Amino acid sequence: RYDLGREKFLQRVWKWKEEYGNRIVEQQKKMGVSCDWERSRFTMDEGCSKAVRETFCSLYEKGLIYKGSRIINWCPHCVTALSDAEVEYKDKPGHLWHIKYPIVGEPGRYVTVATTRPETMLGDTAVAVNPEDERYQDIVGKMLKLPLTDREIPVIADAYVDKEFGTGCVKITPAHDPNDFEVGKRHDLPVINILNDDATINKNGGKFEGMDRYEARKAIVEELDQMGLLVKIEDHVHNVGTHDRCKTTIEPMVKDQWFVKMDELIKPAREAVKNGEIKLIPERMEKNYFNWTDNIRDWCISRQLWWGHRIPAYYCDDCGEVVVAKEMPKVCPKCGCTHFTQDPDTLDTWFSSALWPFETLGWPEQTEDLKYFYPTDVLVTGYDIIFFWVIRM
Repeated sequence: RYDLGREKFLQRVWKWKEEYGNRIVEQQKKMGVSCDWERSRFTMDEGCSKAVRETFCSLYEKGLIYKGSRIINWCPHCVTALSDAEVEYKDKPGHLWHIKYPIVGEPGRYVTVATTRPETMLGDTAVAVNPEDERYQDIVGKMLKLPLTDREIPVIADAYVDKEFGTGCVKITPAHDPNDFEVGKRHDLPVINILNDDATINKNGGKFEGMDRYEARKAIVEELDQMGLLVKIEDHVHNVGTHDRCKTTIEPMVKDQWFVKMDELIKPAREAVKNGEIKLIPERMEKNYFNWTDNIRDWCISRQLWWGHRIPAYYCDDCGEVVVAKEMPKVCPKCGCTHFTQDPDTLDTWFSSALWPFETLGWPEQTEDLKYFYPTDVLVTGYDIIFFWVIRM
């Protein structure tokens, strides 16, 4: 196209747009498609807000929505939690730092771990080895001195560890890695968060408190080197999660958030495509669809943003009792207090968007539009929002 010259190129573009536009109009006429501007809706309309409150309370009463402390994706730039669907993973060049962890009571003996994020070692609560790895059978159960801290951590055996990767010894940081979080639950390990919301080191980081995560990484590596505990540094390409909007590297962090249980809710969405009730066009999109449905985890739906539907949960100002309701309660069912504070968090925009096919037709009221138009027959959408929106609808 660049060989055509700017004017000639633009002429071709406009001609193509005119021809393509006419084709779209003709197809719309054949399909009977037109825009019904009398039914336009805005996300924050009262009708949509009512549907959101109805859905949230209904799912909560069924035990499908809960508040809990779990590991989530955290954006330190936007200062909010994210769902898995909002994180893009890209291969980026980095390093693999090999670090010695001394064995307590055995001078001169140590294990070597390899990590792509040295700063997270401040939150380590164990080192894991594969139970079938003969190299480390004799140290399982022993304690290690965690460098740069005054803590000792155990050596544990867990099948999660890949004997062939790195040294076969894996540092376990339950507060800052999804896999480590699961290992930590299996072995009842402490969870130590070492990051503030802006990704600076918090008080659990000792002398590194207040440093930016990357400044701390540099300082930690330098100090380990001075202590003779840095074995080597290797170039290493690894998958890094970034926020799909601001492109900031996300931090896995354990935080108190609201979640939707997905194991049961996802089943109808999967079966509908599997049995042909719903057809994806082109058919090749089914592979991506099933890859998502088969590997889905509980959906983090709370956001620390100023814009969006407020979570309909209310906290008693006297006793802290949590009441989930469509409207602010008048009396605390536990202590009788009449003063409540609403949860400050907002809902993930895809939570309300998932209600779009029926909330736009007046649901939860049983309107004539709802009876006539729902369920819908055809959805024209972009492939890039199948996971964000389409599966949830």
